[in-house]
Amino acid sequence: MKTSEVRSSDNVFVRLISAGTAIGFAGMMASLACLRRGTNGRVEVAINWWGAAVLGAIGFAAGIGFWRLLWKAEAEQNPARPLRRRLVWYSIGLGILAFTCFLYPIRFVDPVRRQDVLLGLIMAIAVLAFVGWLIYQVIRWVSSNEPEDGESE
Repeated sequence: MKTSEVRSSDNVFVRLISAGTAIGFAGMMASLACLRRGTNGRVEVAINWWGAAVLGAIGFAAGIGFWRLLWKAEAEQNPARPLRRRLVWYSIGLGILAFTCFLYPIRFVDPVRRQDVLLGLIMAIAVLAFVGWLIYQVIRWVSSNEPEDGESE
Protein backbone atom coordinates (compact mmCIF):
# COMPACT_ATOMS: atom_id res chain seq x y z
CA MET A 1 0.00 0.00 0.00
CA LYS A 2 1.28 3.44 -0.86
CA THR A 3 1.96 6.03 1.82
CA SER A 4 -0.50 8.46 0.22
CA GLU A 5 -3.26 5.84 0.49
CA VAL A 6 -2.61 5.37 4.20
CA ARG A 7 -2.65 9.12 4.81
CA SER A 8 -5.84 9.48 2.79
CA SER A 9 -7.65 6.78 4.80
CA ASP A 10 -6.34 8.24 8.07
CA ASN A 11 -7.57 11.67 6.99
CA VAL A 12 -11.04 10.26 6.26
CA PHE A 13 -11.10 8.60 9.68
CA VAL A 14 -10.02 11.81 11.41
CA ARG A 15 -12.70 13.81 9.63
CA LEU A 16 -15.38 11.21 10.27
CA ILE A 17 -14.72 10.88 13.98
CA SER A 18 -14.33 14.65 14.42
CA ALA A 19 -17.57 15.38 12.59
CA GLY A 20 -19.47 12.70 14.49
CA THR A 21 -18.36 14.00 17.87
CA ALA A 22 -19.01 17.61 16.87
CA ILE A 23 -22.52 16.80 15.62
CA GLY A 24 -23.25 14.90 18.84
CA PHE A 25 -22.13 17.80 21.03
CA ALA A 26 -24.02 20.27 18.82
CA GLY A 27 -27.21 18.25 19.16
CA MET A 28 -26.80 17.90 22.90
CA MET A 29 -26.26 21.62 23.39
CA ALA A 30 -28.95 22.71 20.90
CA SER A 31 -31.57 20.51 22.57
CA LEU A 32 -31.12 22.42 25.84
CA ALA A 33 -32.33 25.62 24.20
CA CYS A 34 -35.58 23.90 23.24
CA LEU A 35 -36.69 22.74 26.70
CA ARG A 36 -39.19 24.58 28.87
CA ARG A 37 -41.69 23.91 31.65
CA GLY A 38 -45.12 23.37 30.22
CA THR A 39 -48.54 23.13 31.75
CA ASN A 40 -49.06 20.80 34.70
CA GLY A 41 -45.33 20.83 35.46
CA ARG A 42 -44.41 18.77 32.40
CA VAL A 43 -41.36 19.23 30.24
CA GLU A 44 -42.16 20.60 26.79
CA VAL A 45 -40.03 20.92 23.70
CA ALA A 46 -40.45 24.30 22.05
CA ILE A 47 -38.19 25.03 19.12
CA ASN A 48 -35.99 28.04 19.83
CA TRP A 49 -34.05 28.43 16.58
CA TRP A 50 -31.77 31.24 17.73
CA GLY A 51 -30.79 29.61 21.02
CA ALA A 52 -30.40 26.20 19.39
CA ALA A 53 -28.16 27.66 16.67
CA VAL A 54 -25.91 29.46 19.15
CA LEU A 55 -25.61 26.53 21.58
CA GLY A 56 -25.28 24.08 18.67
CA ALA A 57 -22.39 26.11 17.24
CA ILE A 58 -20.68 26.13 20.64
CA GLY A 59 -21.11 22.35 20.94
CA PHE A 60 -19.85 21.79 17.39
CA ALA A 61 -16.75 23.90 18.05
CA ALA A 62 -16.11 22.07 21.33
CA GLY A 63 -16.27 18.67 19.60
CA ILE A 64 -13.96 19.70 16.75
CA GLY A 65 -11.58 21.38 19.20
CA PHE A 66 -11.32 18.22 21.29
CA TRP A 67 -10.17 16.06 18.39
CA ARG A 68 -7.78 18.69 17.02
CA LEU A 69 -6.16 18.96 20.43
CA LEU A 70 -6.07 15.17 20.79
CA TRP A 71 -4.33 14.62 17.43
CA LYS A 72 -1.81 17.41 18.18
CA ALA A 73 -1.09 16.00 21.65
CA GLU A 74 -0.57 12.54 20.19
CA ALA A 75 1.98 13.85 17.67
CA GLU A 76 3.75 16.08 20.21
CA GLN A 77 7.48 15.45 20.58
CA ASN A 78 8.09 17.75 23.56
CA PRO A 79 9.02 15.71 26.68
CA ALA A 80 7.26 18.23 28.95
CA ARG A 81 3.98 17.45 27.13
CA PRO A 82 2.14 20.78 27.62
CA LEU A 83 -0.49 19.80 25.04
CA ARG A 84 -1.25 16.62 26.95
CA ARG A 85 -1.93 18.60 30.11
CA ARG A 86 -4.16 20.94 28.12
CA LEU A 87 -5.98 17.92 26.69
CA VAL A 88 -6.61 16.57 30.19
CA TRP A 89 -8.10 19.89 31.33
CA TYR A 90 -10.12 20.20 28.11
CA SER A 91 -11.49 16.68 28.65
CA ILE A 92 -12.40 17.47 32.25
CA GLY A 93 -14.19 20.61 31.04
CA LEU A 94 -16.11 18.64 28.41
CA GLY A 95 -17.04 16.05 31.03
CA ILE A 96 -18.39 18.74 33.34
CA LEU A 97 -20.27 20.30 30.43
CA ALA A 98 -21.81 16.95 29.47
CA PHE A 99 -22.80 16.21 33.08
CA THR A 100 -24.36 19.67 33.40
CA CYS A 101 -26.30 19.15 30.17
CA PHE A 102 -27.49 15.85 31.57
CA LEU A 103 -28.71 17.42 34.82
CA TYR A 104 -30.15 20.65 33.33
CA PRO A 105 -33.54 19.18 32.27
CA ILE A 106 -34.20 18.00 35.84
CA ARG A 107 -35.12 21.57 36.75
CA PHE A 108 -38.22 21.17 34.58
CA VAL A 109 -39.45 18.09 36.43
CA ASP A 110 -42.41 18.57 38.77
CA PRO A 111 -40.97 19.27 42.26
CA VAL A 112 -43.17 16.51 43.74
CA ARG A 113 -41.52 13.90 41.50
CA ARG A 114 -38.01 15.36 41.41
CA GLN A 115 -36.75 13.16 44.24
CA ASP A 116 -37.90 10.00 42.41
CA VAL A 117 -36.21 11.16 39.22
CA LEU A 118 -32.96 11.91 41.06
CA LEU A 119 -33.04 8.52 42.79
CA GLY A 120 -33.54 6.79 39.44
CA LEU A 121 -30.73 8.85 37.95
CA ILE A 122 -28.35 7.90 40.76
CA MET A 123 -29.24 4.23 40.34
CA ALA A 124 -28.69 4.43 36.58
CA ILE A 125 -25.30 6.09 37.06
CA ALA A 126 -24.31 3.39 39.58
CA VAL A 127 -25.29 0.60 37.20
CA LEU A 128 -23.48 2.21 34.26
CA ALA A 129 -20.37 2.80 36.38
CA PHE A 130 -20.41 -0.86 37.45
CA VAL A 131 -20.78 -2.05 33.85
CA GLY A 132 -17.92 0.26 32.81
CA TRP A 133 -15.76 -1.16 35.59
CA LEU A 134 -16.60 -4.72 34.46
CA ILE A 135 -15.64 -3.91 30.86
CA TYR A 136 -12.38 -2.39 32.08
CA GLN A 137 -11.60 -5.49 34.14
CA VAL A 138 -12.36 -7.84 31.24
CA ILE A 139 -10.08 -5.85 28.93
CA ARG A 140 -7.29 -5.98 31.53
CA TRP A 141 -7.81 -9.71 31.97
CA VAL A 142 -7.76 -10.42 28.23
CA SER A 143 -4.70 -8.28 27.56
CA SER A 144 -2.71 -9.46 30.61
CA ASN A 145 -1.06 -12.31 28.70
CA GLU A 146 -0.16 -10.28 25.63
CA PRO A 147 3.50 -9.31 25.18
CA GLU A 148 4.49 -5.66 25.47
CA ASP A 149 5.26 -3.69 22.33
CA GLY A 150 8.61 -4.77 20.94
CA GLU A 151 8.70 -8.04 22.88
CA SER A 152 8.46 -11.41 21.25
CA GLU A 153 6.14 -14.13 22.49
